[in-house]
Amino acid sequence: MQSLLRQARRAIEIYADPQWTPTGYQLLADASLERLRTADPGSDQQLAWAHSLLAAACTDEHLDVAAGLLDGSTAIDGLAVDTDLRWALVETLSAHGRISVETIDAELEHDPSAAGQRHAATARALVPTAQAKAETWDRIVGDDTLPNAMQRALLNGFAHHTQGELLAPYVQRYFDDIGSVWDQRSSEVAQVIAVLLFPTWGVAIGPETVAAADAFLAGPEVPSALRRLILEGRADVLRAMRARSADAGA
Repeated sequence: MQSLLRQARRAIEIYADPQWTPTGYQLLADASLERLRTADPGSDQQLAWAHSLLAAACTDEHLDVAAGLLDGSTAIDGLAVDTDLRWALVETLSAHGRISVETIDAELEHDPSAAGQRHAATARALVPTAQAKAETWDRIVGDDTLPNAMQRALLNGFAHHTQGELLAPYVQRYFDDIGSVWDQRSSEVAQVIAVLLFPTWGVAIGPETVAAADAFLAGPEVPSALRRLILEGRADVLRAMRARSADAGA
């Protein structure tokens, strides 16, 4: 069920007609909220619907529920707001600009564990400001002292489906920076960054990304492993473009 919900969100973001995408997110979030309230209290399905709501949230109603669950003013029968769910709430509210960095720091004080450190890093990366995106990008591509788990936490928070305008400049930045990342990092870390940072977020689906990939691949001495990853990312973008075109014409 969780896998299907993730696939649904991904389809809305990159395969659906962009004109319909906001409607798709609202339909999914509305359905998730309804099922969250009607699922068997304390069940795995109830928790899955909670996470689906947070991932697709796009209206004040959705975010008010999230804020209420975090501060305790809202309760849903059987839903335990444990540490993991609290961080999911914090991350969603951060992505939508509904909480401050100070609030993230306060949550970290309550959970200073290694997992808490990673969640806090993701929440900070999700902050919807140009400064937060620039700082996150610089840490991902420029800080070779980051542990692998923290690197992935930042990657998880860099792109969010509501932040297209903030992400647009990073399409070209990816192709400008990925070569040096590949040269300077270990093979394992470089591959993770190359795949997870490849611009396949919603706003990046278009001919500009394909052209940027082609220009990079035409450069001298592109390592064969990196070439393969870039070609795979390029193919993903082309597939999404075809799906969007089909959906728009349906």
